[in-house]
Amino acid sequence: MQTKTHKAFTLIELLVVIGLLGVFAVIAYPNVSKWINDREVKAQAYKAAGFLKEMESLVASGKYGMVQVVLKANVEVYTMSNENFKNTYKGFSNNIYKRTNRCNFGTQQGGFSRNTNLASISFPQSGSDHVVFVSPNAAQNPGRTVLCMTKDGLLNYSGSRRTERDPETGKYVDVFTICSKTNTSQRTCTYNARQDSMYKVTIDKFTNTKIYKLLNRRTWQKIDG
Repeated sequence: MQTKTHKAFTLIELLVVIGLLGVFAVIAYPNVSKWINDREVKAQAYKAAGFLKEMESLVASGKYGMVQVVLKANVEVYTMSNENFKNTYKGFSNNIYKRTNRCNFGTQQGGFSRNTNLASISFPQSGSDHVVFVSPNAAQNPGRTVLCMTKDGLLNYSGSRRTERDPETGKYVDVFTICSKTNTSQRTCTYNARQDSMYKVTIDKFTNTKIYKLLNRRTWQKIDG
């Protein structure tokens, strides 16, 4: 009866395999890490866009006369009842908001109430939940993107705004930029920054929301909307 023999790996063969695995890890890890990081930032962009659509639906359904969304690291939401909205913008009062079809910051215009229950998202700038930096933020001017949503679309905001022209319509849109924490900071994550894994969310006067990704640190490409 012939005895079967089992050939084991030699030490040299094991060292070769380990070396090949090490080379593969060195080559593949940066790409995998970059891909994971990009997915995290992209998820935050979709989170912001989804939140805006949710707030717009509250106005469209008639639950509120106006919803003001303040986009920044710690998102704030202010609501105006249908009655207060009617008295301010549809009534006989000849106030500046009605004449100019504008809104002011929630704490500076009568009729608004801060609604912490609706402010269900945030973009932490530290801690275990810190994934991205956003712009505008407290270290910049303007320090926030303020959107006043009504059934007829966005009202003009009286304060400073970060805007640009939509490449498809040529109309001005408000912009909210999201950057990776791996290559930016609160100060360097700006509208004009050009880094890997950058996204931006835009919203026009009719509350149409779009998401863009920065390709090759140069060109913005629409990926949704």
